[in-house]
Amino acid sequence: FTNVLAQENITLEYVNNPFLVAAQKANFAPRFGISYSVNPRTVIRGGFGLFYGGLENVGAADNLGRNYPFQFTDSFTAPTCKAGYGNCQNVGLTLENGFSTAIAEGLQNFVSQPLLNTVSTPLKTAYSMEENFAVERDFGNNLALTVGYVGTVGRHLLVVLNTNGAEALINPSRAVSAVFAFPELGTCDYQTGAGISSYNALQTKLEKRYSHGLDFLATYTWSHSLDDAVDILSQNNTAYTDTALVPIRDQYSNSIFDTRQRFTMNGFYDLPFGEGRAHMNRGGIVNLLGGGWSTSLTFAAQTGEPFTVTPNITAAGGISARAVKVRNPFTAGGQPDPSNSAISCAAHTRTRTNWYNPCAFANPLPGSDIPTSGTGSEVTNLAQVLQYVGGNMDTVEGPGYERINMSVFKDFPTFREERLEFRSDVFNLFNTPSYGSPSVTTDNTSGGEITTTRTFQNFTPDARFFQLSLKYMF
Repeated sequence: FTNVLAQENITLEYVNNPFLVAAQKANFAPRFGISYSVNPRTVIRGGFGLFYGGLENVGAADNLGRNYPFQFTDSFTAPTCKAGYGNCQNVGLTLENGFSTAIAEGLQNFVSQPLLNTVSTPLKTAYSMEENFAVERDFGNNLALTVGYVGTVGRHLLVVLNTNGAEALINPSRAVSAVFAFPELGTCDYQTGAGISSYNALQTKLEKRYSHGLDFLATYTWSHSLDDAVDILSQNNTAYTDTALVPIRDQYSNSIFDTRQRFTMNGFYDLPFGEGRAHMNRGGIVNLLGGGWSTSLTFAAQTGEPFTVTPNITAAGGISARAVKVRNPFTAGGQPDPSNSAISCAAHTRTRTNWYNPCAFANPLPGSDIPTSGTGSEVTNLAQVLQYVGGNMDTVEGPGYERINMSVFKDFPTFREERLEFRSDVFNLFNTPSYGSPSVTTDNTSGGEITTTRTFQNFTPDARFFQLSLKYMF
């Protein structure tokens, strides 16, 4: 392994820091807030703060413990076994000796391209600068409306870059390792605080406090989130396969969780029947059956999160190409772009067959255009590289959803203050299906086809389901 490092002109430096990396120890996080009562019914509030995050643990994927000799992967060819039990050749591995034989023979005999995991030092702490401004107005004693702006800017967000990515685009028929900075090594994951983000939102809230058996809360948010630092544990980390050629700032785009609009409402109502209420205020069998009922309802509706459309070509070696949006993807019909002329345009959009119109996209240049040898066989100019890389990530808004849940419950007095509560919860009251993200995102005729429903969380089906419960309180 040390011979490989020397061959690649990589210096191995030994340090006596037991933490291996140095963290910042003088982070200053000021914050302030202000409120002003314009009149007895109107209040203005505002604030600003700088907030530091912790150093993230990115799990098993990218950490210093994966480096040789702490962890490595060997590949062994299974022997040819003769007919009959016990007639397989011994490959020299035993539980007693483990992989010691493989290590003694030299790791490079087993791993063709060892990986390197590195961390920038000093490791800059991620932080966000957050600001808000809101006006609250009450209407009577129980109803209040709040309208506000919320903004957040993130800096030094942790990202994992591949510092051994291709340093030139080549024809996909060639081995991409030919243009690696360190050909004898594979992926070199580099953790560094290089990411940025921004979030801006209009947030409104209408709240009715409990009175006459009723309370409710309604909210509406109109927002936009952008970043070049996807979630470390997200499957969208492929964004950084291009960073040896495309600077991270050129990958600044919609966040994968960007939800432009969201409306929610929840309410609670004590039905006015039964003992202690406006009607049928008496005990007995009438109260036992018809009195003391309450209900709650929640409604949520939101637009969808964005996704990336991939081109209908074979990309150049060393990159993950993306289709180029040339017009509104939700406008049906039209003609396909000349770079993708063989596809058919969608007659309708926002359907299960075509959530978006494939003809709204163009292909970047195919990797086959690059000569296999000679002049022009390695593309390094950023302007030319972008012609092969294509458009931004996450440019098409996926399906949103709406959901109504309802609960009905009743208390049965038992002894003194003790009571038995019966509760029935109905999730997805109207059994409304929610589309999942398109299963086909390649820019072909089937682009935008949806074949699955939306995934919410484990054990939460998309269809309507009921939950019945009894609770005894004493």
